[in-house]
Amino acid sequence: MTPIHKHCLLVVDDEPDVCDSVHDLLRREFRVLKAHDANEGYRIMQEEEIHIIMTDQRMPKISGVELLERVKLKNPLAVRMLFTGYADLESIIAAINQGHVYQFVKKPWQPEDLIAAVRLAADEYDRLISSEELSRTLQREITGLESRVVVLEAEVRRLGGVVSPGDAV
Repeated sequence: MTPIHKHCLLVVDDEPDVCDSVHDLLRREFRVLKAHDANEGYRIMQEEEIHIIMTDQRMPKISGVELLERVKLKNPLAVRMLFTGYADLESIIAAINQGHVYQFVKKPWQPEDLIAAVRLAADEYDRLISSEELSRTLQREITGLESRVVVLEAEVRRLGGVVSPGDAV
């Protein structure tokens, strides 16, 4: 796995001050991109490799949960975070069930809490990438072993033995 020097965080909020605040707080540790609406955020995701997306729930035209649902289809390994100043149980449930949100952050946040939350999201992204790579490696190994079994079965048959599909070689 190639180490990532700076994780890329996309912040989507219709309030420019929120985007600027998150950018200023996290820019030394993360590559922070800003979008002021869901369409702009989705466009950025088409152009950039996003590791973490953090979006406001209440935005014009499309909710944060709806955006995160679209993000999951396009980039299933991106870690999704949702924040809002209006935490109601229904939006939290929708965020978890529909947007597969890793973490829900309540506005206003304490800077150290937000930094810690985004660091945890970056760790989760790294874990997901490692898991995906391990899964691909294991699948290649299984395919290779299956091929070897076929060759060995053919060799046993050639030597005069009888091999059934359930027999161990």
